[in-house]
Amino acid sequence: MTRIARRTSLCLLALAAVAPVHGALSQTRDFQGAWLEEGIPCASAFVATSKAIGFKRPASVFVPAFIIGGKRLSTPMASCRIVSITSNGDRQILSLSCMTSVSSDTAHAFLAPAPGGGLYRYLTAEGGVATQFRRCDRADLTTRSGGGATGPGLPPGRGPS
Repeated sequence: MTRIARRTSLCLLALAAVAPVHGALSQTRDFQGAWLEEGIPCASAFVATSKAIGFKRPASVFVPAFIIGGKRLSTPMASCRIVSITSNGDRQILSLSCMTSVSSDTAHAFLAPAPGGGLYRYLTAEGGVATQFRRCDRADLTTRSGGGATGPGLPPGRGPS
């Protein structure tokens, strides 16, 4: 009987640990993808890999870009696990556990939907300045989109001199 009780409590504990993450995933469904500050060409920060979009290497720590995939949020220099998500009006507050090559720490991201499928990133949950981001997809990374390796307005295979 003790074994059954122990197994049951372990299962319940595992479910309790997964439940907030499952809720977090459903709350961030609209936020999934590669995001870059409005006005910057997607090809300046991202590349298409065989399975997804990733950061260009070597990555620039200063590029205003991030990728949300599943329960992870990545920047060019950090990888974060989304621990929980809470709502404050139209804003979603993502509590993050992040790691870089030299340290680990907690952080928060304050996101809200923007018109036209974009995203606002705020400095605080209560108010303040927002930066608008747009989602980048594979089509944004082709040379025809004006931001590829050949540069805008140049024929394929012809880079700037």
